[in-house]
Amino acid sequence: MKLINAFIILLSCIFATQANAEEQVYPHKLVRIVVPNGAGGPTDLIARIMAQKLTESMGQPFIVENRLGAGGVVGTESVARAPADGYTLLFSASGAMVISPHLNSKLPYNGYQDFSPVANAASSPMLLVVGANSGIQSLADLIQQAKHKPGQLNYSTAGIGTPPHLAAEILRSSAGIDVVHVPYKDVPQADASLMSGEVNFMFGQPKIANMVRAGKVKILAITTPKRSSLLPDVPTLSEAGVPGFDVVPWYGLFAPSRTPDEIVLRLNAELQKLQNNKDYVERMSALGFEIPPTHSPAEFSQFLAKENAKWKKVISQASIKAE
Repeated sequence: MKLINAFIILLSCIFATQANAEEQVYPHKLVRIVVPNGAGGPTDLIARIMAQKLTESMGQPFIVENRLGAGGVVGTESVARAPADGYTLLFSASGAMVISPHLNSKLPYNGYQDFSPVANAASSPMLLVVGANSGIQSLADLIQQAKHKPGQLNYSTAGIGTPPHLAAEILRSSAGIDVVHVPYKDVPQADASLMSGEVNFMFGQPKIANMVRAGKVKILAITTPKRSSLLPDVPTLSEAGVPGFDVVPWYGLFAPSRTPDEIVLRLNAELQKLQNNKDYVERMSALGFEIPPTHSPAEFSQFLAKENAKWKKVISQASIKAE
């Protein structure tokens, strides 16, 4: 009887050990991806496509949770304070991670530095556009008119400190022109102001190309350092007359700081695989997003440091203050 009891105990230990080992394999339960913005926006759209593919490849549900409040601060802070176990992640745009910290010194987190960067999942080049009836045919025309009429040309954005605003500030500084910023409450209002002729130009997302096809706006250049595969016939600002221009909003996946390296590396590897997933690439391209080259979490961290330094300098030199 003693031998039987010992055998049962031994089996129980073996099964318990196996169960614990299986439970430790990441992920072994649902993973939440917090998006600190509303449903239907670019960050949300990318996150949902990504979550679906991660669910398929990793065998556990990845769901998107839109957690709004304080311009994205509430959702971002909630992940910064979440357990560092890989089951609560943040999907955020570049503005929140490397721009907002330089506009708001009272944020309850320190940008990307309070997180474990996982991967840069997508980027969205901007287009420099003018109204179809503006008479402006090129970037050179725009610069010439701005120099001929200092302080008279204006541009629209969806708010102070947004990537389009900062792109325009770099253009203003690099080209030596005096133009006026007209911030609106959201992107549709900024777009409408250009089409109605209220403003002279703006930096818009690739989807604004639909307005080009409708004859409502004209593209002058794209903000990427090299021509984009999305619009290969559109010159870069560097080619069009502003050397070194490089402003590309991006969207990245982050985990709470101190998340184990093996979890961060596993997530990074899965996102890298998506670059070869035809359905994923086609869906992203259809929405106007490009997929960055593969890179490690360490390389993503280096990229973030460069982005952070760049925007700190731009914001400081332009004396931009938060709304």
